[in-house]
Amino acid sequence: MTNNLNWQGASDAINNAGTILLVTHIDPDGDAIGSLLGLANALRARGKTVDAVVDGGVPASLQFLPGAETVLSSLTQGEWDVMVSLDSSDEPRTGEAGVYGRAHSRLVINVDHHPTNTGFGDLHLVMPEAVSTTEIVLAWLRHMGQEITPDIARPLLTGLVTDTRGFRTSNVRASTLGEAQRLMEAGASLTEVTRRVVYTNPTKLL
Repeated sequence: MTNNLNWQGASDAINNAGTILLVTHIDPDGDAIGSLLGLANALRARGKTVDAVVDGGVPASLQFLPGAETVLSSLTQGEWDVMVSLDSSDEPRTGEAGVYGRAHSRLVINVDHHPTNTGFGDLHLVMPEAVSTTEIVLAWLRHMGQEITPDIARPLLTGLVTDTRGFRTSNVRASTLGEAQRLMEAGASLTEVTRRVVYTNPTKLL
């Protein structure tokens, strides 16, 4: 799939929403949880009512990230104006939470960097050239004029580090390192993130 980026449509949907549901894929890695928490923390800072959920909850190795304690492990009730699917190439990857969320949300935004993305949802921020979904989330937040605080920067940097294996994959660009620098300047510690997700849990990098 080529880039499919409706920045303004997705931003308008978020700005007009009162209640927002964020979901990501089952068996989540650092990019899944990083994009989930980075976006959740940003939207809450904008005054939105946000529910973030992943089937089974946040893995222990990623519970150091700010906002991890707010993530739900399942859904049994709720209605939302918008559901945002993060880092999931197709609908089944979002698990039971995604199934429930789609049935109880007025609109679905698909945010992903996988070239195999099936194009599900109503609005799309799908960018296969991005090294991680957190890179797309960062660009989206920038489009919306969101200040990047440490609680937003740490999860987003975690996604960058995870999906590039510590900036060692062939798709890393100069701009990737520039984004990492800006997240560090916003308060994220590359040393901490690398220690937590590269050296402590190397088998969960991708």
